Amino acid sequence: MRKVFLPVLILLLGLSGCSSFFEGGLVVGAPTVQVARENFSLTFERDQNGNVVAYNYAYTLLLYPLPGSGRGYVVLLDESGNPVEAPFTFSEPCLAQAQSCPPVSRTISKSSASPLAPTQVVSYRTVSLGGQAKVVRLPAPIEVY
Repeated sequence: MRKVFLPVLILLLGLSGCSSFFEGGLVVGAPTVQVARENFSLTFERDQNGNVVAYNYAYTLLLYPLPGSGRGYVVLLDESGNPVEAPFTFSEPCLAQAQSCPPVSRTISKSSASPLAPTQVVSYRTVSLGGQAKVVRLPAPIEVY
């Protein structure tokens, strides 16, 4: 029994370094991330009478790969499971022991004639290079426009 336990334990520990453990299953080699929105700004364009004619939104989405995170892509999802932005690609694994891997970021700019209602990002779909996919719920929603 002891001879079997040690190799199995070593195998599980090795997989944990290159896999993403989530509630409901295991996806090997997929990105695992923390999501943040930074640098939010809202500006207005006005006509000669002072009326607002455009609402301009800008913000940056940052996806921080966690230690042991693999390669693949991540799609942010709203409360209905619909994609919010184009996929974020992770071309390199995060092999660091601490959260020192650089984030993947994207600056978003939107303009509208009327105020935009915020959209809540509540989860993300992580997909490994091998095609395995898993939906991961965020600890707290991220508001985007």
